[in-house]
Amino acid sequence: MEQESRIFDIIFLFFDYFHLLYTPNICYSRMAERNTKTKIRDYYVAEVHSHNLLRRSAVRMSGYQLAFCLSGHITMKVSDQEIRYEQGSFAIFSPFNTLEVSDASEDFRCTLVMFQKSFLTETLNNIYFLERFQLLRNKGIGYVQLTAEEHELIWGLIHRIKRIIGEDAHAFQKEIIRSEIIIFLYEIENILLSRDNGQTANAKHIGKEKRLADFQQLLVKHFYKERKVTFYANALNTSIAQLSKLLTDTTGRTAKEHIDELRLMQAKHLLKAGKYNVSEVASLLYYDNIEEFSRFFKKKTGTSPLRYAKEK
Repeated sequence: MEQESRIFDIIFLFFDYFHLLYTPNICYSRMAERNTKTKIRDYYVAEVHSHNLLRRSAVRMSGYQLAFCLSGHITMKVSDQEIRYEQGSFAIFSPFNTLEVSDASEDFRCTLVMFQKSFLTETLNNIYFLERFQLLRNKGIGYVQLTAEEHELIWGLIHRIKRIIGEDAHAFQKEIIRSEIIIFLYEIENILLSRDNGQTANAKHIGKEKRLADFQQLLVKHFYKERKVTFYANALNTSIAQLSKLLTDTTGRTAKEHIDELRLMQAKHLLKAGKYNVSEVASLLYYDNIEEFSRFFKKKTGTSPLRYAKEK
């Protein structure tokens, strides 16, 4: 079940998370409860146990999930690839993944750190800096077996994030959590690069991967002005149908969803920057009028651009 990017709103957070993992007797971790109580919509940390897993139901999340297996084992289909996770294993699931639990041991336990990409970029001057992380590209990283040292590092990072989430009265809670998640991403990226001596980061794209990379580069260059899928298909010398199939096969998302995601990220960044009013943001993103932009923004986030800009 696909959800709008606003799933991290209190109601949608529960709705998506229920469909991903839980039966109706869901019991959130203490930290996840604190997240919803404080109306934090862009991230949360949750504990998963075998008794609450919903099996045999393929779903897709709208945010990113960093999953850390603490004990036991679980078998899942990740975008139709069956993977068995055991204690000390780690995975990064993206919005492009479909997830389906096949089996889990009685002692299975996992911690999930979840966040929206736009949460990490809304206060940055460069919304594209996350593209440097291979773990946030396309379908994430399906499986990593951690060493004892890496296990300790990751668990320490998760505890730091959970500790800050619990400090409801902290004046800069969101800013610190944003920084901690980015540090988390850098540490995971370093682990991945150390496994292949940097070969993954420097690998040349071939076949579908090359066509996907060409589309992404084109999108980053033209998303401000070009919203039509036709433009990107023509620029890549392919048909709309072929481009759509390529993106659906490789990322699980359509061309329009890719375009909308990047435009929404930039809109959020501009609104939070405090330099532009809603009308100016609409103009910067080449909308014909403020009403058209407002409809797009509210459809994707559940709130108006003006209200979003005023939120702390």
